[in-house]
Amino acid sequence: MTTELARMAVIAGGLSNEREVSLRSGRRAQYALGQVGIEAALYDADETLLTRLADDGISAAYLAVHGASGEDGSLQTALDLAGIPYVGSTPGACHLAWDKVVAKVLVSRAGVATPAWAAVSARSFRELSTTQLVRSVLDEIGLPVVVKPAKSGSTLGMSLVETAADLPAALVRCFTFGDLALIERYIVGSTIETVVVEEAGKVTALPPAEFANPDVSPFSFEARYGADLISIVLPAPLPETVLDAVSRTAETVHTVLGLRDLSRTDVVVDAEGTPWFLEAAISPGLTETSVLPLAAAETGRPLGALLRDLLVTAQRRGATR
Repeated sequence: MTTELARMAVIAGGLSNEREVSLRSGRRAQYALGQVGIEAALYDADETLLTRLADDGISAAYLAVHGASGEDGSLQTALDLAGIPYVGSTPGACHLAWDKVVAKVLVSRAGVATPAWAAVSARSFRELSTTQLVRSVLDEIGLPVVVKPAKSGSTLGMSLVETAADLPAALVRCFTFGDLALIERYIVGSTIETVVVEEAGKVTALPPAEFANPDVSPFSFEARYGADLISIVLPAPLPETVLDAVSRTAETVHTVLGLRDLSRTDVVVDAEGTPWFLEAAISPGLTETSVLPLAAAETGRPLGALLRDLLVTAQRRGATR
């Protein structure tokens, strides 16, 4: 693909709980683009962002903002209104992927397996009998379960609950990150992340990667982003038929949720080789413990080249508006 970029931005930071991770991703994107000859300016997603982008004549932007401010569609809406092309999904698709409950409903309707679940609001937790609520949830789902915010990322507010007595405390912790908790049956298996790239209308899964934290909790934010605490195996050490099933699942999720350009699908593969959908991310990370740079390299395509080509596509979309 011919490079036609004039001025390009990497947008990172913002005010979410994932600000520091986002800045790491942004710096990685800026460096990778520099490796392929694209001088990209790094912009913080603050109150001056739109003015600075317009004043600087930005022709396309790569979004490395994680958390609500970058993945719930708010930033994308602002950029659309300002007429600034960007890599990534439309605001509507962002809304669908960011809400884990909605995403689970949509992908399950498409035939994708997803763990049994229940959604509990902070209000119902306060106003109803906690004992009865816990009993009803566990009668329906069983133990163990994973409790996590319905609208969040990066394991923030997430807990593994193995006894009924521990569920209320897990919900309280979860509600510090949002007012809706997703309680999901815990599936024993391999945690697999798969990045999907969409180019020229073709949706293609990159090699799936397995995350292994043998000595620490997989629900720890520190473990998820500590390069010395996590092991990433790529491609995942699974039979070819299972890897194919994981890839097809990620491509289906990308398509069903209406995502664009890039996405990442997280699944757990059980002992029978079934991929169970957990969530989708519209802004895959670029840190030392992120799959996207490794998966791109596995296909022989440098990260900078991939980001450059996606930016060319975004700029062309903007030119046709």
